[in-house]
Amino acid sequence: MENCNEKKIRLRFNDFKVPYLIDETLREGVERYPFPISNEDKCLLLKKMSQVGIREFVVGCGPESPDVWEGLFSMKEKKEIPKDVEATFIVLLNCWETAFEHFSSQKYLRKNIEETVFSFGMITYKESQNTFENAIKSFRSLGAKKFKASILNNFRGEYNDKKYKEICRQIDIAINLGVSVIRINDSVGLLQPHITHQFCSQLISDYPEIIFCLHAHNDTGLAVANAIASIQAGFQMLEGSLSGFGNRSGIAPIEQVVNICKNNNISVGSSNINIKELSTIARYSEKVFLQTPNVFKPVRGVLETDSNFGVLNIPDFLEIKKKKNYFVNYPGLHSVTIEMAIKEHYPEIDLSESDFKKIISSLQATMQSELKEIKDDYAEIYTSLIDFYTKHSWTSKRLADEVVSLASKNNIKEVV
Repeated sequence: MENCNEKKIRLRFNDFKVPYLIDETLREGVERYPFPISNEDKCLLLKKMSQVGIREFVVGCGPESPDVWEGLFSMKEKKEIPKDVEATFIVLLNCWETAFEHFSSQKYLRKNIEETVFSFGMITYKESQNTFENAIKSFRSLGAKKFKASILNNFRGEYNDKKYKEICRQIDIAINLGVSVIRINDSVGLLQPHITHQFCSQLISDYPEIIFCLHAHNDTGLAVANAIASIQAGFQMLEGSLSGFGNRSGIAPIEQVVNICKNNNISVGSSNINIKELSTIARYSEKVFLQTPNVFKPVRGVLETDSNFGVLNIPDFLEIKKKKNYFVNYPGLHSVTIEMAIKEHYPEIDLSESDFKKIISSLQATMQSELKEIKDDYAEIYTSLIDFYTKHSWTSKRLADEVVSLASKNNIKEVV
């Protein structure tokens, strides 16, 4: 193997196809947020996303019952979602027996299990006991045929041959067990795009027959950049979630990733995706996850396209043709701004530039006088939001207290 710092990097930037697009909202997104989300709401989100062109979904993870997985196949059977929608279920090896019990204890249709991609995480867990191999064999006994493996790496410190060789060692183990898709996990969000280019390009060169994807976390704000860098380097699969919902700072927002691909003539996924409708669903997902609206979020924020009216408007100066609303704020109060507003709304009124200049100080005073009420309103909203999350979130102490109480009530164990 060539030195990882010397290997030639081959990149592509536009006019290519990425065959696979995976949505992680119903797994990673659900894991992140502190409140239970009903299966009905999860399935409704899945249905909405499928209607705008998303076709592959991660629908659960090992510890939880595969209810959404079951719901997906039920909706396919009823023709409520397209027949080419596909399911992935994540199995963490530190609790794989629980996932296996869920699938083996129910009389699920074998063909549904055969169609499902089982994605194994933490594949080095109890490696000396052949845990990964045992898990694969067990799921094969249920009819499973499609497997993905996640390679965990914190990417902390220098990227070097030693780290690359360890990643390749894990990939080789997975391939030997029949895995055909490798998911590289930047689980703590420390990758940088220049390393992503180098690293992913090298993997594509060394494993040309394998399908790769990058699971990019946003701890340093680079999830989208790293996700795009991975496909520029040759990865064939993209992941994301609505609004970037995911653990800690989240993962790459799927609507942003798809939008960047569209702007660079990159075909992504197996179906044409309606980015406008996908953005609408991303906004809707905030209500499902009981989240504060991020009104300026790129691509889908409800106020994201709003621009300064008047002299501060750079997009219009650059002739950016995009439908948008306008707002006026304190820094934008200028005679030109005022003149533009009068011409637009009261063209019959004739005021001179000197008139506008005289009026500016009065307008500034009006805005200043409104500030106290605005601050008070915001403080009330802010306090209510913090109280909401604090009141309704479970802590480890709350969990322990509930367990002790239930144990006492059910005489499970004598509680002192």
